[in-house]
Amino acid sequence: MPDQLSLDTRNYGLQAQNKIEQASPLEDLNTSSFSVRSSSGSAFADPLVPTNPLPTLPIGGSANPNPNPYLTSAALVPDFNGDGKTDKLWVNAQTGEILVRLMNGTQVLEQASLGKYDLNTWDYKTADFNSDNKTDFLLRNKATGENVIVLMDGAKVSSFLALDRVDPGFTASIGDFNGDRKTDIFWNNATTGENAIWQMDGTTVVSATVLETTAPGLTATIVDFDGNGKSDIFWRNPTTGANTAWFMDGSQATKYDLQSQDASWTSTLGDFNGDFKTDVLWRNTATGENKIWTMNGVFVTEGVVSTLGTDWSAKIGDFNGDGKTDIFWHNAASGANTAWLMDGTAVSSEAFLPSNTPGLTASLGDFNGDGKTDIYWRDQQTSADKIWTMNGTLATETPVSDADKLTPEWYTG
Repeated sequence: MPDQLSLDTRNYGLQAQNKIEQASPLEDLNTSSFSVRSSSGSAFADPLVPTNPLPTLPIGGSANPNPNPYLTSAALVPDFNGDGKTDKLWVNAQTGEILVRLMNGTQVLEQASLGKYDLNTWDYKTADFNSDNKTDFLLRNKATGENVIVLMDGAKVSSFLALDRVDPGFTASIGDFNGDRKTDIFWNNATTGENAIWQMDGTTVVSATVLETTAPGLTATIVDFDGNGKSDIFWRNPTTGANTAWFMDGSQATKYDLQSQDASWTSTLGDFNGDFKTDVLWRNTATGENKIWTMNGVFVTEGVVSTLGTDWSAKIGDFNGDGKTDIFWHNAASGANTAWLMDGTAVSSEAFLPSNTPGLTASLGDFNGDGKTDIYWRDQQTSADKIWTMNGTLATETPVSDADKLTPEWYTG
């Protein structure tokens, strides 16, 4: 059996299935939680934390009252104990340690280490491979091609399994291509244009299928444009601005071209009208222009919204709990903040939020489980973090307790 999987079932079938090959950091994976404290600090420009938490229509069944699974799925939003409250992932830039913290509003209930990793080679994706509404991990070594599924139960590692290696040229993305509410894996080689899907059942590769080769250099984003619970693939050519959608049914793709957007436009995914279909916020990084595509399969409704200066950046949440994605804008230069409450392509309400000292970074989640997105502010210099508990555009600020502060080498996203 070869070390690296060809991704083609015609050659190797399910050779990834049930193969246990220990990756070196896995000896540090714990099966019982323990506290972690650290000291000293350093800057780290590229932390191992995900920045876009909305790849596809995910599993249902969350304990969170928000009606939209985009904001509550454990496959997308860290929730390791399945209580409907967003948990926090932390990465130590000096040691490579990954820390899980179970949250209850502004309090840390429990924390545990997942071990130490070489941040130059190891990466991870959050997932829910066994559909238990508890966040799991796909760990990937970008240098060796090793892949490991880690199933979580609260702050503990329930089990882990090493799959076959896949050539380091491939990048893994998370989706659910057959709609069984169990995370699958999409493989793309941006250099060669090769693509494949592993349909998963927990830690078992049920089928591995090679897809059509695309042009090199395309970027693939996992979406659900038709809202059928099966992940689709949004292809973008970052040079020409060409856009294509692959509507997936398992490993079968139906392809459509979408309107091009030149290279100055970048996309952020959301569900702005609450129909469980992925929508797109387009932002022009040169002009500050913004527009929204609400998607219904191949049909696009476009709405232009206000222009904001290029110092502003967008994150998505749902601040009033109506199941429609809202937009949080932060100005990194001035520390100013504003929220747009959305209704499809229209801004139903907008309000300036309190300003912060420039340099703070925001990560969004529903830490108290009330169905409304909150904001965690990280002060990387002083560790004086704080949480904004949101109710629409009203923010209630609570400082993170001294006992829960992490020193500056810890990053979160």
